[in-house]
Amino acid sequence: MKLSDRHVLAWYGYAFAAEVYVACALAIFLPITLERMAREIGFEAPELTKPCALEATEAVCKARILGAWVDTTSFSMYVKSAAVLSQALVIISIGALADSAYWRKTLLVAFAAVGSSTACVFLLLPSRPAHWLPLVAAAITVVGNFTYGASIVCANAFLPGLAREDAAVVAAKAVLDASLGEGGGEGEAAGEVGDAPPETPMSVRDEDAPLLENGDEDSTAAAASYAALFSATTARLSSTGVAIGFFSGVAMLALLAIPVAAGGGSTRSLSLAVGLSGLWWGVWTVPSALGLPSGPKERAPHHWLAAAWRHVGSMIRPSEMRTLPNLFTYLLAWVFLSDGFHTTTYTAILYASSTLHMSPAKIIVIGLLVQLFAVVSSFLAPRVQARLGLSNLYFLLYVVLGAQVLPLYACAGLVLPYGGLRTEAEMYVAASWFGFLYGPFNSYARAVYAELIPPGHESTFFSLFSLTDKSASFIGPFIVGIIADVSGNIRLGFLFLTLMLALPVPVLLRVRMHDGVRQAAAWSVRKAETWAEPAGPAMPPEV
Repeated sequence: MKLSDRHVLAWYGYAFAAEVYVACALAIFLPITLERMAREIGFEAPELTKPCALEATEAVCKARILGAWVDTTSFSMYVKSAAVLSQALVIISIGALADSAYWRKTLLVAFAAVGSSTACVFLLLPSRPAHWLPLVAAAITVVGNFTYGASIVCANAFLPGLAREDAAVVAAKAVLDASLGEGGGEGEAAGEVGDAPPETPMSVRDEDAPLLENGDEDSTAAAASYAALFSATTARLSSTGVAIGFFSGVAMLALLAIPVAAGGGSTRSLSLAVGLSGLWWGVWTVPSALGLPSGPKERAPHHWLAAAWRHVGSMIRPSEMRTLPNLFTYLLAWVFLSDGFHTTTYTAILYASSTLHMSPAKIIVIGLLVQLFAVVSSFLAPRVQARLGLSNLYFLLYVVLGAQVLPLYACAGLVLPYGGLRTEAEMYVAASWFGFLYGPFNSYARAVYAELIPPGHESTFFSLFSLTDKSASFIGPFIVGIIADVSGNIRLGFLFLTLMLALPVPVLLRVRMHDGVRQAAAWSVRKAETWAEPAGPAMPPEV
């Protein structure tokens, strides 16, 4: 097996491992578990004297947590908000360190180990209600959220390098180098390109040459061919990784339906499902960690934590935004897109549980439909895109427009006497539609951004990608939580979600991909020697 193939399989393997935790635990079971744990110690409002029924009813249930009375549905949203905020802080801290090939893999494995181990604590929680249980579960949720997010930043940073290792891309690069008279393709067989650390000046120069130099007709054609092939390869790898991740989520959800159904959807059975999701994450990370590419062992740079925050601060200065206007325009749209999609998922699950009174087993079916349709659409998306002749950006734009159907339909229930997500059947159809769009959304959002990243700085810019995601994504759950807390009607949160998905559309239309790629290449050349602090000396291999 070629080295490049082994790297890609290992990268796919981490999607298979980690996406189970986000698809099963974070998206399905934790929202219900947190609400259920709070409900078990809660009282019906406004008297706050009668204990809440264990199954959701029309009565508003509030629990006293940290000295305040909180709607049990809002409690789950507030925990989600805190978890996302903590994830943003961790992502900032590791960005620059993960630009090192060695530390990128090391951090991925470390965060996966901590996150999966922490999630397994749910297997040990008692089945009897206790006032401290919601707080412990909330803390575990926060840890699991930021460790998963940080590991995904590291995993995403492998994507551009894996695309450059692809045999067809390597061949196109060799043709381009020959047309430019560089002769640089001789030693770049497939599987060797990704072995050099991405921050080396050579990798920067190789990737920038086709974009910065004005060649003859042959050179121009070769450059266009290389850029198109690199873009298509990035989208293909990203889509396949997303599809594999969703497939593992479907498989695990089907397995977890057994203990949840056997336990009657009790809090204990839900905790068991969360713990088993963490166990899957940890076990399947092992073979992935063995195959992912790394670099020579090296010490972390001095003051790397402070440097990471300084780097992020320097990257978001107005002067830097002016040098990469298309990248930062896309990031602005991504703030709303990510918050809108993720909060829609979380809100829909809580709406099905608290308003439609759907049992945990039925909510698992919703999760299965989302995951199943996401798998299918992720595999179909590149073919549909090729048939329509759309760029990655415009394909993503159509996905976003389609996603607005769900919150708009839910909002229709506020004014229409029928429809508008009033029945379980409607929820199943809505889940299928959302899943059909969610797969391509994840893969193409990442693929578009990967094209705009300055070569050699993948980890840092994917950290910025996750930062802009998480720095604002706590706002959605927080606002929906407040809406539910004040009004007692979580359906009103869909009004906010409609706005969140509509705002980024005109912003996406302002992104110019060709100009963005050229700007990224020019930025990389200027910053190659001054942007990052030098790493410590390489350590001799351990015997």
